[in-house]
Amino acid sequence: MKFQNNKDLAEAQYYLKMLDDFCKSGQVKIPDPTGVAMPWNLKEDPLKDYLIHLFTLKVTIPETGEEVQKFMRQVVNSKIKSKVFYDCVGKFIVECVHHMRFQRQRAWTESHRADDVLDWTPFKRMDEQVWLPLIDQLEQEHQEDGFDKSFFLKLMAGDGASKPENWERLVRDWKVCIDHQVWNKLKDFISLRQNNFETGLVRMMDQITRNMKTKGVSEQRAVQAWELMTNGWTETEFERRLNQVKIQDKYPEIKEIVAKMGRVADANGKDRLTIASGVEMKMEHSAGSDIEGITVGDDLNSLLPLELAQYSDEDMEGLFIYKYRTRRLQTFRYKSEMSKPSRKLGFTHASRKGPMIVCLDTSASMYGTPERISSTLISLLEETAEDLERDCFLIDFSVSTRAIDLMAKRKAERLKRIGITVMETYESSGIPGTSGTSGISESSGTSEIPASSAGVFSDGQAHTGRGVRRQPTTTHLPFIGGGTSAKKMMNQMFDLLDNDGLHYVNAEVLWITDFLIPNPPQQMLARFKEYKETGTRFYGIRIVRDDDKEPNEWKDYFNRIYTIKYRPLRRY
Repeated sequence: MKFQNNKDLAEAQYYLKMLDDFCKSGQVKIPDPTGVAMPWNLKEDPLKDYLIHLFTLKVTIPETGEEVQKFMRQVVNSKIKSKVFYDCVGKFIVECVHHMRFQRQRAWTESHRADDVLDWTPFKRMDEQVWLPLIDQLEQEHQEDGFDKSFFLKLMAGDGASKPENWERLVRDWKVCIDHQVWNKLKDFISLRQNNFETGLVRMMDQITRNMKTKGVSEQRAVQAWELMTNGWTETEFERRLNQVKIQDKYPEIKEIVAKMGRVADANGKDRLTIASGVEMKMEHSAGSDIEGITVGDDLNSLLPLELAQYSDEDMEGLFIYKYRTRRLQTFRYKSEMSKPSRKLGFTHASRKGPMIVCLDTSASMYGTPERISSTLISLLEETAEDLERDCFLIDFSVSTRAIDLMAKRKAERLKRIGITVMETYESSGIPGTSGTSGISESSGTSEIPASSAGVFSDGQAHTGRGVRRQPTTTHLPFIGGGTSAKKMMNQMFDLLDNDGLHYVNAEVLWITDFLIPNPPQQMLARFKEYKETGTRFYGIRIVRDDDKEPNEWKDYFNRIYTIKYRPLRRY
C-alpha cells in the first residue's frame, strides 16, 4: 500500500510540529526546517508569527493582577483542553495552508509572466506604448507592495528602455513585489479571522469543561469520548460517546487490565549499578619470571645491555634520560601469571518498553455486548500507549487475520479531524510469517484495508520493526462471524514480538475473546511459553454469557485471565 503525495500534510507539518510541541510541553519551539517538505521559501512567515503570538498570549488575572500566558497553563494542566486546543488550532492551520497555496499558485503564474518580459525583442521593449502600460499596471497591482512607478518612469525614459539591465531591474523588483503580496494576503487572511477564531477557541474549551462538570465526567472519560468523535464537536455526539465509554464502570476488570498493560520498563527507565566479583588471571611484569621477549618502558631492573652501555657513556647520558622520562627504554619482557580476586563495576541498562499487542476475537460469538466492552477497552489502551510512547498493535481474528497499527490509526484520525484527508492507493504487500500471496489476507480470501495515516510514514505503511509492516485502518472492526482460528493469529503475534529478530523486551499481549478456541499445534504452544519465560506478559479477558460453564484450557499459558460475564439482551 502506497500513499499519494499529500500536499496538505506536507505543507502543514512544520506548523503542526510547533503545535504538537506546545501541547505537550507548553513551550514555544521553532522546528528545524531541514528535511521538512516546504515547497515554498518565504522570507517572512505570517502563520508562524501568529502561532507564536497565540502560544504566548498573556492575560491579567483580576484578583491578583498577575500576568500569565492564556493558553499555556490550560494545555499543560488539562489533557482534554490540550486535545481541544490541538484540534481547533490544527483546523486553523490547515485553512491558512489552503489559502497560502492558492496565493502561491497565483504568484507562480505572475512570476512566469515577469520572466516572459525578458524574452521581448529590443524593438518591442523600446515601444513606449508597450512598456508604459506595463508600468501603469504594476503600479495598480503592487502599489501597496512597494512598487516605485516614478523610479521606473525615469529609468525607462530616453534610451533607458533599450538597456537590458534596466529590464532585469524591473523584473527583479516585480518579483519582490509578488512575494510581498503573498505575505500581505496571508496576513490579511489571518487578521480577518483572528478574533473570531480565538473567541471560538475559548468558547469551545469552556464548553467542554462546563459539560464535564455538569455531567460529573472525569477527564479520562472526556478524553476518550473526544478521541472517539469523528465528525467534529457537538454536544449530542459528545454525550453519545460518553455513554459508550461508561460501560467500563460496570466492568472494573477493564481498568485493572489497562493498569497491568501500562507497566513501564524495569527500574523506571533508569540504569542500575551492578558489582561483579570473582577471580581472574592477571599478567604481571616481574624480574623473576621467564623471559618472553623485548618491550619498551622505564623498568631499570630489566634494561638491555645496550641501554646500560648508553647510561655509562657521558655523551649518551642525555639520550638515556630522555628515553627514561618518555618510557622508551628497551627492556626484557617477563611473563608471570597470577591468580587474583577482582571486582568490577558495571551498568545494567533498563529494558526497552515493548509494544502492547491486542488480539481481538471478531467471530460471531463476540457480537453485541462483548463488542462494546472491547471497543471501550481498546480506546483506553490506545490512550495509555500514547501517554507511555509505546507501540500498540491490534490483531483482529476469526476465520481470517489482519494486523493494525493503532498508533498510526490514531495519528491518522487526528489529522482527519483537523481537515487533512488522504488520497490513497491500494497495493497488497507480503508479510513475514503469513501464507498466501495477497498482502495480509489469509486463506479465506483477499481483504484490502483502507489506509489512514498518510505522511506519518514515508511509504504510507505502519512500521512494526525494521522489516515488518502493518497496514493501519480507520474503519470500525467488523464482527464477521464464523469460527475462531488461533493458529493464524498466533503467527501474526509471534511475528510482531520477534520484530525481525530484534526481540521486544517488556512486551504485553492481551487476548480479548471467549476462549472457545481450538488448541493450536504443540510447537506453537511451546513458542508461546518461550516468549512468556523471556519477559513477555500474556493477559486475557474472557467475555462470556452469565450462564457459561465451559472450562478454560488456556489459563496455564497466561499470566492472568480475567473473566467478564454479561447477561445478553433477549428479544421475543
